[in-house]
Amino acid sequence: MINRYVTTSLILLLIFIGCGSDKQKVNSVQKVAVEVDIIKTGDITVIKTFSGTLEGAEQSKIYASIPENVVDIPVSEGSYIKKGSPIIILDRNGAASQYNQAYAVYQNAKDNYEKMQNLYEQKAISEMEFKSVRTAYEVAKANFNAAKATVELSSPIDGIVTEIAVNLGQQAPLGMPIATVARTNKMRLTMFAGLREIAKLTVGQPAKILFDSSDSISAVVAEISQSADPQTRLFRVELEMDNQNGMLKPGMYAKALVVVNSFKDVLTISNRAVFSEDGISKTYFIRNDTAYVKTIAIGASDGRRTQLLSDLKIGQQVVVVGKSSLRDATPVLISNKDDENVPG
Repeated sequence: MINRYVTTSLILLLIFIGCGSDKQKVNSVQKVAVEVDIIKTGDITVIKTFSGTLEGAEQSKIYASIPENVVDIPVSEGSYIKKGSPIIILDRNGAASQYNQAYAVYQNAKDNYEKMQNLYEQKAISEMEFKSVRTAYEVAKANFNAAKATVELSSPIDGIVTEIAVNLGQQAPLGMPIATVARTNKMRLTMFAGLREIAKLTVGQPAKILFDSSDSISAVVAEISQSADPQTRLFRVELEMDNQNGMLKPGMYAKALVVVNSFKDVLTISNRAVFSEDGISKTYFIRNDTAYVKTIAIGASDGRRTQLLSDLKIGQQVVVVGKSSLRDATPVLISNKDDENVPG
């Protein structure tokens, strides 16, 4: 009888000790310190960054049509040149040049034309004979000008010589630009955009151009390609900007910031509050000093805040610091309660 009493007492004692231990474990659970932000309304402006190299708004590249040696370069890079002025002179006596032959024929036709013109004015020859001589002269002149253009490579526009890609004595390569002339009072930046981005761009849309010096200038979308490059699947977009002071130079590297979307007065969540698991966007929201994980649907982002498409409410607290230490239903201690943006 005594043994039964002792055994029962020991069992009750062990149960009491066990319950007390569990209670102590519950009471000893520590809260995780976190920082929170709140769900609020605001504007989301989506800005896309592109990059490229500046060129003159109007630019022309000079190509050689015959493989002759360079015998003269009458201009230098950075100099101003008038339309029709020579940039590069090739060997007129080279094997590929027709200059001398065309010049000889032209001079002969010119002398004959001038002689026959005098005779025609004296009515010594018929009008038909004179027209025949004049036609031969005009054809010879056109052939000479064409031959001359192959050895005297001239600028097709007024502008700045931005590049000379050959040296004296070098044979002019075919199919490659050997000089470039640009009008630089306006500059262009060529960038390439995907299908989603191109749908948000329109001619005349404003943009900002950034340089290594952190300076920025205003630009506009001047041209949008109507078809994508078959290899890259990207669309060419041209931005244009003023350069009246001449500070911008062809070849300068620049970045372009273009607004591709804008949302007004929408529900937003801090980007720091959003994390991803298996490609699914989630956040931790606070209720009764406890963090609960929630799957959310999000929209556009401006890099700081993101459009929230889920059913969280304005003023709802979400965790921005300490997420890695949380699991669903973790007790938390909010360390930035004094922050004016965080309701107590």
